[in-house]
Amino acid sequence: MEEFSSIRKQIIFSPDLVERINSMRKILKVDFSRFVRDAAEERIERIERERLDAELAEGYAVNAELDQITCDDFKHIDDENI
Repeated sequence: MEEFSSIRKQIIFSPDLVERINSMRKILKVDFSRFVRDAAEERIERIERERLDAELAEGYAVNAELDQITCDDFKHIDDENI
């Protein structure tokens, strides 16, 4: 088991969600806390990845015109290699 400092939080779950978590954690052979921590970490990573993807897409869109101009400037060089 990994060592870390911890903070205890009280979380309220619906009975249905607890039942679903319990069935999954038994399959994965992890305790309830580990399952919830892993799920929270996965969710945070997914949100961070989605935010980064959105920021990159925005950056590409902002630079698209400049990129096209740069490609046009070097078009004659690219044609020589064909």
